[in-house]
Amino acid sequence: MKFKTLHDKTKQIDILIDDYLKTRKPTFVPLRDLEKIVMDIFPEAIRANFGLHKLVFGLRHKAHILALKVGRSQSVVEYDHKVYKRLPREVRNVYFARIFWHTKYCLLQEWGIEVEVSSEQLLQLRMIAEKYGLLDITCDNIRSVNGNLKIIDAVVPPNGMFRLWKTYDSLNRNLPPPIRKAIRKSRQRITVKQ
Repeated sequence: MKFKTLHDKTKQIDILIDDYLKTRKPTFVPLRDLEKIVMDIFPEAIRANFGLHKLVFGLRHKAHILALKVGRSQSVVEYDHKVYKRLPREVRNVYFARIFWHTKYCLLQEWGIEVEVSSEQLLQLRMIAEKYGLLDITCDNIRSVNGNLKIIDAVVPPNGMFRLWKTYDSLNRNLPPPIRKAIRKSRQRITVKQ
């Protein structure tokens, strides 16, 4: 197993989350408490991003730049793993950032560095992703891993909903960036309150 020491630490996060859920009985750990749990185990981690149901932390391990995604098991771990496994093996690690392993609430993935993505490169990665039923490919979801552009996050629409979600995805992409950011931020605020 790659990154075994990190895996052992994420098992501790799983135990702390389970203990939190047993004692306080919320639907899930609030994001600010979840961040504290992760930072207690990984003090060197840098909170890189947060989504609707997860926190993303940047980690360095020797020469590797990694992402530790932490959240509900069904929405983060299983979902992101499902997206990754949807791609054929020969394509998987070429266009999608490799997922090394996951625990109950944590997932370790290649992260890479933030780079400028040209419109041609973005269009090429979107076409490849759509071929495998993946949407929400934006410049924010693409990073450079070992010199190659890779998708770090994508969305799989529910069965029978690909065309509808693709239409929403294309409409969303055509909105001005400030409006897109405002919509995303409002969705995240609602999630944080939950």
